[in-house]
Amino acid sequence: MRLKDKTAIVTGGGGGIGRGIVRAFAREGARVCVMDVTEEVARRGVAEGGKDAFALGVDVTKEADVARAVKTAIGRLGHVDILVNCHGRPSRLMGNPIDRLTLEEWNEVFAVNTVGGFLMCRALAPHMRERRYGKVINIASMAARRANENVPHYAASKAACMSFTMSLAKEMAKHGVNVNAINPGLLWTDLWEKGHGVIIGLDTDKSPREVFDNFVKAAVPLGREQTPDDVGHMAVYLASDESRNVTGQGLMLAGGAWMV
Repeated sequence: MRLKDKTAIVTGGGGGIGRGIVRAFAREGARVCVMDVTEEVARRGVAEGGKDAFALGVDVTKEADVARAVKTAIGRLGHVDILVNCHGRPSRLMGNPIDRLTLEEWNEVFAVNTVGGFLMCRALAPHMRERRYGKVINIASMAARRANENVPHYAASKAACMSFTMSLAKEMAKHGVNVNAINPGLLWTDLWEKGHGVIIGLDTDKSPREVFDNFVKAAVPLGREQTPDDVGHMAVYLASDESRNVTGQGLMLAGGAWMV
């Protein structure tokens, strides 16, 4: 097993993509602490994580909450080898034209999508530096690389996530820590159904799923959606020692929808 005896924290582990990552990690032998906004939500991921997985509720936008949760996770796991920042906040307002966007919406998206990852990384950096080992994986988005006039605040937050990933990778490289990001493309998750699907689905005669399927057919050269398991497979690679010479990268997982 590629992650045998490794330990991991997965934030947003109760969501669709998070559960895919937890499932993949458990299958490869890792012990996982599943974090999400409440312990109840986090338990959805624990169901995928095997007998050694456990749940912690944490608001990743709150400094004290993050510090408490990281301390608890290290205490229960003994050490943390892998951090996956998978929490995310979708767009709830369409920003085209821009004056539709509120400051509250902008700040909430950035708080979850950028501040949360920063606080988690900062809390675990001393631990990883001391051990001279660590794997940090930030879940960004295809939107980090591709402009989107409908959700500029979401795209900007994911671009900031990618920039932070590269800066942190440069800082932590000398301490034996790899920092990378995954940029998923089009996945059918709660975030899409309740957020992006509503925004992009301007054809009100179709269901959110029909809108999504049509969007995939039009936008993805491979002609198929991406799945949480696809993200999990890529996360396993980045969490394993197979990727020891990969850092500061944003791996695209979008079926060819965006090629760089």
